[in-house]
Amino acid sequence: MKSCPYCGKEYPDDATTCLIDGESLPCNNPQPSISCEQIVDTPPDKNVPYLTFPDYQWSARGAWRCLGMIIVFDIFLEIITLALDSRFSDFRKWHENGFGYFSTGVLHFAIYVLTAAYFARTETLAAFLKGFSLDCKPSNYAWFGVTMALIVRFFGHFMLINGWGKGVLNHEYIAFKHTLGFERYFFLLPTLFLAPFFEELLNRGFLYKAFRGSYPVGISMALIVAWTAISHWPYYSHSFLAAFCLSMIAIVQCYLREKSDSLWDCILCHFTFNASLLFVSAPLR
Repeated sequence: MKSCPYCGKEYPDDATTCLIDGESLPCNNPQPSISCEQIVDTPPDKNVPYLTFPDYQWSARGAWRCLGMIIVFDIFLEIITLALDSRFSDFRKWHENGFGYFSTGVLHFAIYVLTAAYFARTETLAAFLKGFSLDCKPSNYAWFGVTMALIVRFFGHFMLINGWGKGVLNHEYIAFKHTLGFERYFFLLPTLFLAPFFEELLNRGFLYKAFRGSYPVGISMALIVAWTAISHWPYYSHSFLAAFCLSMIAIVQCYLREKSDSLWDCILCHFTFNASLLFVSAPLR
């Protein structure tokens, strides 16, 4: 058996091209520095070592597996949370207060990032930072992202105040407004900091780049918009205007990822879009 050095899919010895990525397959050898003659007597189980980033290059195969695993984790956590809420009133009270809401958000986002890091095969901190483009400073495209985030946000607000669309009540924003004391700020932390950082690590840091390893730009962007719709379905299903704004900002962030070597551009764009919610009276997330 031989393995594609790009996506890791295994093929018979007589195969020459990967059916997923179109890459040329090595002669039973994913390491070009070793000739085929040198590994003739090597046991078959040592012919295909486990590749890690950057030797393992991302492809749509890894992205689809990552999404499938995240959906499974989400369903499992939702079932566990509902069961605990229904059986333990103290847990329900904790889950509904600011710190409990924040802690649940941290758990969800941590699972997202760890799952992405696993399928990206970034097994060291240095590889993770490089693979997810966190080792670069924001580029000049960051200003474009921030500007577009404000344009999309205030376009949605303009449509709302003129009655040309309906808004969506934002749970975090409402809870912040109606909670007293320091606890109220825990409702804002997921929107302002956790979502911009951790969602970008998953969506643009890994998924978009993995899709781009196999698909053209248009298809990759469309898949990320579709995933945004699934993960933000309450907003998409309730308001066409919210769906339009969220889709537009997702496309802008994919464009930033395509043009820039730094994921910080996408993170700053996402932060600006979410933070601008505090400055409009009719919230759109």
